[in-house]
Amino acid sequence: MKVAATLVALAGVANAFAPAQNVNKGIALSAVEDMAGSTMPFKAFDPLGLATLGSESTLAWFRAAELKHSRVAMLATSGYLVQAAGFHFPGMLSSDVSFETLSAMKPLDAWDAVPDL
Repeated sequence: MKVAATLVALAGVANAFAPAQNVNKGIALSAVEDMAGSTMPFKAFDPLGLATLGSESTLAWFRAAELKHSRVAMLATSGYLVQAAGFHFPGMLSSDVSFETLSAMKPLDAWDAVPDL
């Protein structure tokens, strides 16, 4: 499970550095320029060309997904900072691993101590 998650994350990073494809940015780019929330200096910032996929409803779905994922990322960062400050959940992660024992370990050792499903 951990290996699969790592491979998926690495594939996403590799995709971010792939060369851009030449696409027609006619109508969809104007939809991005006129959309509320686009600000200077990058008013129509769309490096992956996602505005050219589908219709305006697809673009609205992409924006909603971006908001959802950014909120999850902010919550995860907050949780990391709270745990780094020394606050931990009480109880057991499994029958032989408690949250307190994981908090005393280095991060990679704690990752290895998490039991597989």
